[in-house]
Amino acid sequence: MNGALRTGLVLMISALVVVAAACGDDSPPDAEFAPRLEVLAPIDEAELITVGDQNPEYQLRVVSGLPNGCAQYKNTTVKVVDSVVVVDVRNTIPQDGRVACTAVYGSHERTVELPGLSPATDYTVSVNGVVQLELTTEAKLDEGIQSVLAPLVNFRLELISESPLQYEFVADSGLESSCMTRGEVAQTRSGGRLFGNVLRISVTNLEEVDPTTVCADEFTPYEVRVLLTGDFEPAGEYILQLNFKNQYDFVGGETNLRLKPPTA
Repeated sequence: MNGALRTGLVLMISALVVVAAACGDDSPPDAEFAPRLEVLAPIDEAELITVGDQNPEYQLRVVSGLPNGCAQYKNTTVKVVDSVVVVDVRNTIPQDGRVACTAVYGSHERTVELPGLSPATDYTVSVNGVVQLELTTEAKLDEGIQSVLAPLVNFRLELISESPLQYEFVADSGLESSCMTRGEVAQTRSGGRLFGNVLRISVTNLEEVDPTTVCADEFTPYEVRVLLTGDFEPAGEYILQLNFKNQYDFVGGETNLRLKPPTA
């Protein structure tokens, strides 16, 4: 066999070996170039936000998880179906489960509008089907009426059931002039895998703002009672915030409220 023929055979065999190796290569693709698919993200925290005192708008702040270095935030969608606000937060991950990903847990925070909600209506805000938040929208105020925070004194928690744990918040409040009427009691609770323990209660009065109206400086007391929503675990740690101001700690199964020091 002459040298040229021998060289040609060697090259052909080498090429066949390379092709065969390529065809038989079943190694996972690089994470950067691997095909991706959409999945629901884990929800670490979800919190309802009320924007504005008069005829407010509503938002949802969501902290979603990125379980590893390959996960990427995709989008957040909001859809209102009757009395349920469906919020889906999605990530993308490599379609091939063999792709090597760093074991680093990250997070993504986003605040979205909750549009198209009717006044004075009860809604359930469902986030990825795992966090359920209750929202009651405020009634639309007439011209010449403003909403003001009501005073809260002698407030306390009452344990109304031990199995399961259920609480009622009780406080003394009142109307501070003859131009005031009772407004609304609003309650929200943050939910999520990490921060489902923060409850917020706000109590408002309605006040006439017509400058021609003479208001008598008188105080008319009334009692506030609110059944706290959601589940409570024995010995679980919870936070109660009142009228967007002071925060108080309490432990599941107990009724003692301890004032939290303000954060720096």
